[in-house]
Amino acid sequence: MKHTFKITFIALLASIAMGFVSCSDDDFTETIFDTTDYPLDRSEYTFPLDTFVKVNFLEPYNLRYLYKMQDIGSDMNYNLVPCTYEQSVTLAVLCKYLWYDVYRDVVGAEFLKQFSPRIIHVIGSPAYNPSSGTMILGTAEGGLKITLYNANALNPNDIEYLNEWFFKTMHHEFSHILNQKYNRPTDFDLLSNGKYNTVSWQDTPDSLAVSQGFVSPYASSQAREDWVEVIANYIVKDTIYWNHMLETGKYQWEYVTDVDAAYWNKLDAAVKAGKANRDSVGYFVRSTSTSGDEDATYGIQRKVIQRDADNKYAVLSEDSTIVYLNPQGFLGADLIKQKLEYVREWLKTYFNYDLEEVRMKVQRRQWLTDENGDFIFDANGNFQNNLVFVRPDGTTLLDDLKQEVEKYKALQ
Repeated sequence: MKHTFKITFIALLASIAMGFVSCSDDDFTETIFDTTDYPLDRSEYTFPLDTFVKVNFLEPYNLRYLYKMQDIGSDMNYNLVPCTYEQSVTLAVLCKYLWYDVYRDVVGAEFLKQFSPRIIHVIGSPAYNPSSGTMILGTAEGGLKITLYNANALNPNDIEYLNEWFFKTMHHEFSHILNQKYNRPTDFDLLSNGKYNTVSWQDTPDSLAVSQGFVSPYASSQAREDWVEVIANYIVKDTIYWNHMLETGKYQWEYVTDVDAAYWNKLDAAVKAGKANRDSVGYFVRSTSTSGDEDATYGIQRKVIQRDADNKYAVLSEDSTIVYLNPQGFLGADLIKQKLEYVREWLKTYFNYDLEEVRMKVQRRQWLTDENGDFIFDANGNFQNNLVFVRPDGTTLLDDLKQEVEKYKALQ
């Protein structure tokens, strides 16, 4: 028995040794997969855009701009559709002009090579979340991939819409990637400790969020979102909007649900507050009860003022002006400024990223300026859309940007 075991064991060792020798003699390549870099198919309708993203994203930054929706890379929990070719072209050239070229010029190409996502995946439709009544605008996955939704609704004629749906989302998600590389200061999380609302932040009107020290309702959901929302909103929002937001943050706001509809209709006719489902740092109005086919009461977001004993009518000051209640030493505007200073210092320290310079370059690219770089306003004092402003020759800047794709048709 013992001899039989010994012989069997020696035979097994010999067999293993021969196996090692046999394996070592095999001629392995670096990978079993085909890694050949095949040339782009010039007969394809999409060849111009495929070439543009290869030259402007893949080659300089190792970034894959995927506009042909990848099933394997999509969230199967949503019903999604691809982006059209035309909208994919527009989004690609705007991504380069308003995002990548800005960071390249201010922070440097090496910064993008090191910290840029490796994949931008473009989806044509939004991703609805029925449980919360919200829509996902974008996601960042592990510092490697950013997914952008609703690209078929891209509208370059509306800068605010463009920013809200796409470029604020891009800066937001990219800032998440940077935060994954270096932690934000722990003191930042303490600034609004106890004020975050992870469950129903989507029901918070803009004005109430600002008065609590958040640049947006989404920023009030949790500290990590608050951090990147400060960065993203500061970059894309123009100075008029930003200053208006800070002015709003100097007051305390409240949401009341029992304002008589007839009273509100009369007030609305006088002050033109407007009845919107969501405010833009102003009033927030929605029906809270109905009587027959008509609204009986409204829910209204308003500044907190001093009222009489019945909490019904305003108490006026000696000079007959409304008295706004101080938010007990707490100013949302001051808190937003503190948060902004935290992100400024963090970006500069870890990435040599000048937030002010990035913001100004983005602003001057999206809004019309003169030869000195000064903004040109319309007759109503508003910024003018630089992307679609029609020049004397009948062309626009967006036409020029799209030509960077169209020129590759000559190679077909």
